[in-house]
Amino acid sequence: MSPRDDIRARLKRLRQAGRARHPSAPKTRPARSPSASTSPSGLDQLPGAREVVRPQGRYLLRETRYPLDHRQGKFALQEVLGLPREAVALVMEQMEHAPFDLRRAVFLDTETTGLGGAGTIVFLTGIGFFEKKAFVVQQYFARHPGEERAYLPDLAQKLARALGLITFNGRSFDWPLLRSRFVIHGMRPPSEPPHLDLLPPARRLWRARLGACHFGHLEQHILAYQRPGPDVPSWLIPTLWIQFVQGQGQVEAMEQVLYHNQEDIVSMPPLTHALLATLVQRLDPHPHDWGALARVYQRAGKWAEAEAAYRRALEHPLPLEQRARAMRELAFLLKRQGRRQEAARWWRSLARLLPQDIEALVELAKYYEWYQKDIKKARAMTEEAIRRAEDWAHSPARQQALAELEHRLARLRGKS
Repeated sequence: MSPRDDIRARLKRLRQAGRARHPSAPKTRPARSPSASTSPSGLDQLPGAREVVRPQGRYLLRETRYPLDHRQGKFALQEVLGLPREAVALVMEQMEHAPFDLRRAVFLDTETTGLGGAGTIVFLTGIGFFEKKAFVVQQYFARHPGEERAYLPDLAQKLARALGLITFNGRSFDWPLLRSRFVIHGMRPPSEPPHLDLLPPARRLWRARLGACHFGHLEQHILAYQRPGPDVPSWLIPTLWIQFVQGQGQVEAMEQVLYHNQEDIVSMPPLTHALLATLVQRLDPHPHDWGALARVYQRAGKWAEAEAAYRRALEHPLPLEQRARAMRELAFLLKRQGRRQEAARWWRSLARLLPQDIEALVELAKYYEWYQKDIKKARAMTEEAIRRAEDWAHSPARQQALAELEHRLARLRGKS
């Protein structure tokens, strides 16, 4: 039996045990108060935790409230509420078709038994949302596989009222997996609110400078936040929950899992603020982020803002690769707008910066041939490009480049 088959078999046994141990509660039975709970897990004794009884079964609900001025590193929770709608529109193409309201958005994060598939259980879903005087975190926790279906209807009600969904990698993981769990349990999945997944724009803005853009890395480097409590690494969470269900783990381990999920939720509003406020320049970008910011603007069709950002990037000392990329993309942006003379200045600078590169020389050859009608200079640019390509190591790329350049040179000689 493969390891994956073994895990599936263990989960199947756990589900069967869950149905026997936790039969459906009577429809008329009210939810228990914390003092009346007889939950065997001990987690119901945590602050803000209570057992909820529904027709589908029982589950643990934990609610934690934070004041709006609570800070996660550099930023307070409430700061994200002051952002203009255009900040979200920069990274959400569907904004023109669906309203997105940060004040009525839900921040969502899940903890699961795996990376997807029919056998993956979403044993913990955390959501966060703003009220008038607080940021509220609610955690829907299945203490056993049989309890997963019990919390899904209550979660669906919360999501149905949301005017926005904010996740981190949720578009490709959390949301599709949650939808599948509704279907597997014979329930209608909730409609997806306008969805802002922070991971893709975070990568576009910060990956060139930071490299890794996983959540903990961004907490440390963007929020300047270090979690004060006993956290647990994400990769260990499925194992800890399975051990807890089997009675082999410690309640303290599940407290750490709940803490991990809670911190993910509470860090999302400040991270959303840091990302969006940088995009609308309410926060000063890091000098090495201007080029990435320019590309975000260009992607959104904001060419004037993109040009300004590229120029700001080039005002700062940059690693060679980043400087060359910013110069190349600014030149192409100017060319696209018909500002070929300005673009040519950047192509000349790029040709000097990269003595083995031929792209800038080819662009200059096109410029001189077609727009300056200066065949002599076009030939000179092409001949220099050939000299550079001949110095490359032997490869298919060298062979193709030389063939194209020789063809261009022959055509230019015919025009002389």
